[in-house]
Amino acid sequence: MRNLFILMFMLAATVFVGIFVIVVVTTPTLYDKGMSVLPIAAGLGMALAVPVAWFVARAISRATQTGR
Repeated sequence: MRNLFILMFMLAATVFVGIFVIVVVTTPTLYDKGMSVLPIAAGLGMALAVPVAWFVARAISRATQTGR
């Protein structure tokens, strides 16, 4: 379960951080403050990836258990 969680976290973190950074770069009011907003956006993406990765890893682990 731990290895699956780490793999799902790497995938989810990349997606969420990328989405939030693109939002910052494409929004003119946020782009002007980019150097202070980009780390916040990246941190939010990483924080959001943790529960998503946990739920996905748990669902995959339960679905692939023997006897189901």
